[in-house]
Amino acid sequence: MKKTRSFFIMLMLIAALCLAGAASAAQKELPKKVPGSQPVVLEADSVTFDEKAHTVVAEGHAVVNYLDMVLNADRITMDSQKNIVRAYAVEGKRIRVWRSAWNPLILKQETQTLAGTFLEYHIDDAIGYIESGEGTTTAERGMVYINGGKLEVAPPAIAYERKWVHGRDIKKSLPEDSIIRWDKVSYTTCRQDDQHYHFVSKKAVLIPGKHMTLYRPRVYAGKRFLFTIPFNVSINQGPRKKNRISLRPNYDDDKKLGMQAVYVHSWKNGKATLGVAKWTKGITEYDYRIDQKLTDWLAVYVDGKYHYDDVLHETKIRPTWGVTAAHSGWTARVSWAERQKHSIVRRPGEKEYETTIWRKPQVQLTTPWVGLHIGDVSQYVRLKGDWGRYQDTGRQRQGYFIERYGWGIDYYIDYPFRVGKWSLSPFFKVDYWNYGYEDNRHNRFEITTTTTGLRASCGVFELGSAYEHRRVFGRSGCGWDSVSDADTFYQRVGVKIGPSLRFSVQGMWDLSKTTHDKFTNISYILTYDNSCCTRWELTFHDDKRHVDNNNWFTLSFAINAFPDSRFKWGNHSVENPFGRPGGLVPKRKPGYQATLMEIDGTLEAEQSEIRLPIFDI
Repeated sequence: MKKTRSFFIMLMLIAALCLAGAASAAQKELPKKVPGSQPVVLEADSVTFDEKAHTVVAEGHAVVNYLDMVLNADRITMDSQKNIVRAYAVEGKRIRVWRSAWNPLILKQETQTLAGTFLEYHIDDAIGYIESGEGTTTAERGMVYINGGKLEVAPPAIAYERKWVHGRDIKKSLPEDSIIRWDKVSYTTCRQDDQHYHFVSKKAVLIPGKHMTLYRPRVYAGKRFLFTIPFNVSINQGPRKKNRISLRPNYDDDKKLGMQAVYVHSWKNGKATLGVAKWTKGITEYDYRIDQKLTDWLAVYVDGKYHYDDVLHETKIRPTWGVTAAHSGWTARVSWAERQKHSIVRRPGEKEYETTIWRKPQVQLTTPWVGLHIGDVSQYVRLKGDWGRYQDTGRQRQGYFIERYGWGIDYYIDYPFRVGKWSLSPFFKVDYWNYGYEDNRHNRFEITTTTTGLRASCGVFELGSAYEHRRVFGRSGCGWDSVSDADTFYQRVGVKIGPSLRFSVQGMWDLSKTTHDKFTNISYILTYDNSCCTRWELTFHDDKRHVDNNNWFTLSFAINAFPDSRFKWGNHSVENPFGRPGGLVPKRKPGYQATLMEIDGTLEAEQSEIRLPIFDI
């Protein structure tokens, strides 16, 4: 039996082989039917054979074991003349099939299951059905839970004859593969009995290991019906599909409302992405990216963006290309860029300074983090380097390339402990850069940013305070990378107002100002995260400055089991000083739980790290 056959079909056939050769015994190891195959074991309270009726009956806790698969029922019968297997469950119970498998995505053993009230399988035709079927299977991240009415199974040729699938769906299927048709299906990635969301479809077709198609599913939040999707939905099972298209709306302050379409084509160790967007302001944009992994530690990429520049009020192609490498904590990137948009926050709370940069090329390097642990105190340090040749063709319009070279240090220390019911985590981090420029070998530009803070949690409350101190020495030889001295204080308060709902408020004060207008902005963050299947976050940012006001809002959504579902409406984010530096996984005391502000801040830092592309096909 080839591995491509679905696990429960395999079990039904194994059950048939067991019953055909069984004698009256509570447990029996049956002879091997194929040279080199593994033994099959049937256990039951009683096993009988009616020679006249050509029927084998196993009753009372009937169990079939083969390799990593198990079939369990209260009663199993087989017609050895017609080669039909039937499994029964007493009232209130279900027949069950288990298969234990290694999941490389989560690096652990997990169990896939299928259950029902009655099973019938015709061995000769490889067709069968289960009444009141329910089961679990793997998704890209996590598990999928499915239940419904009658479940039918058939080989690809028969499924095509019955019009379950189109010819293109089974183009690469093998004759011994199986196609599943399921009536009245409920589909969700929520593991709870009271599901946070689920899809309900009158009909679904599953090609195991490939995808499941739900026909015009109805969408529910809890038990409340929301809407019906007017088209069929194809949901990937296991490895990602090689070709997929997604459509999503979006909003940008300068381009207003828009619709984006993204097409992704994948191959072994490679991926190509093409995106197109149309905005109500009359702007059309497109972008592309190709990644190819050459070895376990080396990859190349090419990226292009035909995007609107709201500073220069023009739309041009902005290509980048390069090589990335990562091995044993060391990371490096060599990259080239033409007309790349560059944004930098020169003073905390202000709008980003935007310009256009050419890089020919830029070389970046980071060393592994080195940790020093003294008791419960953990501290980490790493070195980093940067060299490149740059030309600014945006606001400053440099007519020549300037060489910039620099080195830096990242340092982080924290000490989590408890005081009564409070969990406290004081932390301190340093980000230091020292740059030199070819125009003046004696001219240096140093940026030292230190952050001293405290994260605290108790019950439904989270509190965070951080003081960011930035000092600049010397003068930039480029200008576009220049920032100012700053003293900024952040205060964050979060409260859990339901099992999955949290409301947070973060304020920011510019302490370097000498006027009374030190209160810069305040952000309101509403997060719904059920720690199970979905996460929503709504953010409103209120700029308190009297000039150059920068109010905005964003909405993000994700189904945790499917990484491609992550979507964010709006292109802003709250400045978060409470996370760890990117790439750092510190030592944690048993029972320590990270606060939401730490998780969000660390994720933001991770996005700027040098890393190799990941392919899941």
